[in-house]
Amino acid sequence: MSDESKQKWKALFADMERTKKTYTTFGALHTLAQHWVENEVIIERAANEEAEANGPKWTPDWNDRDSVGEWHSERDVARHMHDHTMFPMHRYSCIVMLFSTVERELIRLIENLEKGKWKKIRDEKAAKNKAANPMTEARNFILASRGVKFADCPVYFALTDLQKIRDCIIHCKGEVALSRDKEHLVEFWLGEKNKTKKRRGFAAHWDNEIYIYPECIKQFLMEVWAFFVWVFEKLNWGIAAHWQGDKLEKSFEKLKK
Repeated sequence: MSDESKQKWKALFADMERTKKTYTTFGALHTLAQHWVENEVIIERAANEEAEANGPKWTPDWNDRDSVGEWHSERDVARHMHDHTMFPMHRYSCIVMLFSTVERELIRLIENLEKGKWKKIRDEKAAKNKAANPMTEARNFILASRGVKFADCPVYFALTDLQKIRDCIIHCKGEVALSRDKEHLVEFWLGEKNKTKKRRGFAAHWDNEIYIYPECIKQFLMEVWAFFVWVFEKLNWGIAAHWQGDKLEKSFEKLKK
């Protein structure tokens, strides 16, 4: 290994040591973003291959709406499994994984603030036959111990939005009518009461399931990333140079190809 490479790796490890309280959190979010993007690409490629193999073998009259419509219908039939099963289930799973990652990193946050604190919280809840809620416990603990109020973060609402969508997927299999948050879910889609709450790439029908499109996941990833940046800066914890800049945007670029 050259002296230049040694210096590069030495600097990298030094930066990781300096930012060890935050490095793993951004690594987890970045890895999840890559997982989502790479599988979106794989499913789209497989759908196109299926359409080429079993879709229409004739060329429509592009000036005839009926001809074009029939051609697209045949192609949609060939892509049906990917568009109506693979994509929806993949996106549902990514929403669930993202919220699970948020909870895990909030537990890590508590542990980094005071070693063993999460275990104490968990044991106290277990003694009362209750489950410890990472979102609630982290919010209460960081406010009491450091005076940092999560609600002051401009994107904190994204975490509560994410939780409502995740709960609908986990507890109601995505069926809006069965969710206790049905009004919120529809509001995320329509945005009639509060325009700032409308979520791009998300749809929720009263008598149907929720629909999640790439823009929704992309936005959630960016908001969760921004939330942790905000919290860590409030705590004066360093953020590695490796995670600065448009790290997520570079992963999203693959979706455009």
